[in-house]
Amino acid sequence: MSQSQEISSRYDQVSSGYGRSPDDVTRRLYWLAYEHLTWRAIEENLPAGRRARVLDAGGGGGKYGARIAEQGHEVTVLDLSPGMLDEARRRFEAQGIGGTFVEGDILALPFADGTFDLVLCEGDPVSYCLERYPQAIRELVRVAAGGAPVLLGVDSRYEHFIGALRFGDKAKALVILQDGRSLCPYGLPVHAFTLPELHAAVSAAGADLVEISGKPVLFLEMLQAMMAAHGTSFEPWAARDEILALQERLSHEGFAVCGGHLQVVARKKRGTP
Repeated sequence: MSQSQEISSRYDQVSSGYGRSPDDVTRRLYWLAYEHLTWRAIEENLPAGRRARVLDAGGGGGKYGARIAEQGHEVTVLDLSPGMLDEARRRFEAQGIGGTFVEGDILALPFADGTFDLVLCEGDPVSYCLERYPQAIRELVRVAAGGAPVLLGVDSRYEHFIGALRFGDKAKALVILQDGRSLCPYGLPVHAFTLPELHAAVSAAGADLVEISGKPVLFLEMLQAMMAAHGTSFEPWAARDEILALQERLSHEGFAVCGGHLQVVARKKRGTP
C-alpha cells in the first residue's frame, strides 16, 4: 500500500468522529488555540471586497472551507479520503452553503496553473508527503494566481523532538532531530520541518515567504505558568479568552519553532507560471 493509500484508508476509518472535541480540558484548549490561530491566518489573507476562488487542499471535513464559504467565497475542498470528503459535503449541506469536492492528491493537483485566489493546506498534508514535500509545495503554489497567498500548516521538528523526549523515547528523539522523520497521532509517518527547509522549499516553488509562526506555542508550559501565577482558583476553560490572546502574541514573537505546528504564510510571485 502506498503512502497516499495508507493516509486515505486511515482517514476514512476516523472520518465519522473526526474533529470532535476531546474530553480533557487541556487538550480542548490546545485544539481551540490551534484552530483560532489557523483561522486568524486564513482570515487575514482572504481577498477582500470580492468573491474569491479558494482551494482548501487536504481540507478533510471542510472545517475551514465551510467558514470561508459562509463569507461568500467559492470554495473547493480537495482530499485523499472519500470518507472525509463525505463529511465535508454534509457540513456544507447542513450549513446551507455550496462547495466543490474533489478527491485528489496535493502531489498532483488536478487544476490549471493560477486557478485560485487563495490556497490553503492546513494540518498535516504537506508533512505526509515526507521527502516529496518540495513537490507538494510546488503544486500548491502552481495553482495559485500570481500574487495570491498560499498558507501551509506543517509539523514542527522541535515539537516532535521534545515530545519524544517528554514521553521517554530518547532514541526516537535523536532520529527526529537528525532527519525529521516522525509519526502523527494516527501512527502515520510525517516529516517534521525546520524553518530553513520551509524557506528553501517556498522559494524554490516560486513564492515569497511572508511569515512562519507557531501554533500553539509553548502551550503546556504557558498553562503551567498561568496556573502557578493565578493559584488554585484558576480555571483554564474559564480563562480561554486570556489564553487565546496570549497565544496570539506568542505565535508572532519569535517563538515559531516552539509551536506544535508551523503556520507558513507565503505569496506567489507575480509573473510566475
